Amino acid sequence: MSQGTDSLEAQVAELQRRNAELQRELWLKTQMYATLVEDQRELICRFSMDGTLSFVNDAYCRYFGKTREELIGHRFAPLVPEEDQALIADVLARLGPNEPVLEVEHRVLPPGGEVRWLNWIDRAILDEAGNVAEFQAVGIDVTDRRRAEEHATWNEQLRAELILAQEQALRELSAPLIPIADDVLAMPLVGRIDEKRAQVVLETLLEGVVRLAAETVLLDVTGITTIDTQVAEALVRTAHAVKLIGAKAVFTGIQPHVAQTLITMGVEVHGVITVRSLKDGIAWAMQERGKGRKAARPRPRQA
Repeated sequence: MSQGTDSLEAQVAELQRRNAELQRELWLKTQMYATLVEDQRELICRFSMDGTLSFVNDAYCRYFGKTREELIGHRFAPLVPEEDQALIADVLARLGPNEPVLEVEHRVLPPGGEVRWLNWIDRAILDEAGNVAEFQAVGIDVTDRRRAEEHATWNEQLRAELILAQEQALRELSAPLIPIADDVLAMPLVGRIDEKRAQVVLETLLEGVVRLAAETVLLDVTGITTIDTQVAEALVRTAHAVKLIGAKAVFTGIQPHVAQTLITMGVEVHGVITVRSLKDGIAWAMQERGKGRKAARPRPRQA
C-alpha cells in the first residue's frame, strides 16, 4: 500500500513539474509574441464583426493618439473620407473562407489634421466551423510613397503638356502663318521640306484659310534649300486644296534650282500661280483684292 502511494505521489509530482514547465514555456512564448507584436512599427489590431476592438498594439495607439483603455472593447473608426469608406466596407464584406486575406489602401485623418495613407493587410480569423469569428488588420503608413507617386504623375502630366507645347511651337515655326490683310495670308517656308513638314503646311494652311476667311494665300518658298518629287507634289497638292475651299494659292520666290528640279522631275504645276518674290506677291494680292472690291461695288443708277 505504501509503495503504491509513493508511486502515485511521484506521478503527481512529475505531472506538476511538467505542468509548471509547460506554463513557463507558454508564458515565455506569450511574452515573446507580445514583445514581437509591440516592437513592430506596423499598426496591428483585431476586431469583431461589429467593429469592436479586441486587440491593438502600441504602434496603433500612438498613430491614432489613443490609449488601450480607450480602444479595447470599443468600436473605433478613424476619420476616413467618404469616398474611401465604401472601399473598406467592400473589403470586409468579401473577407471569408474563399478570400481569407485582402489588401486595401485608403486615407485617414489622424490627430494633427494631415491626411495620410494607410496600406492594410486584412485577414479573416475563422472558428472551428469555418465561419468568420473576427478580423485582424496589419497596416503601414504609405503616405510618402503615395505622395511620390502623385508627384511623379504630376511631373509626367507636366512633361506631356510641355512636349505638346513644344510640338505646337515647332509646328508654328515650321509652318508660320502671317496675316497680310483681312483676307490675305502669307506662309514663308525656310529650310528643308520633308513629307511630314509638307503635311503640317497643308493642315495649317487649310485651317488658317477657313478660320480667317482668307481669299489669297502666299506660299513663299524663297528659303527652301532642297526639294524632292514627293515634297514638290505635296506643295502643288496644297495649292489645289486651297483652291478647292475657295481661295487662291500663290507660290512666291521659287529659286532657279528649285524650278529646274520641278521641271526635271516632271511635277505638274499647271494652274498654279507663281510670282517672283514675296514682295511682288503681296503687291499682286493687294491688286487682286482691289479688283475684287471694285467689282463688288454696286453701279450707280442712271437717271
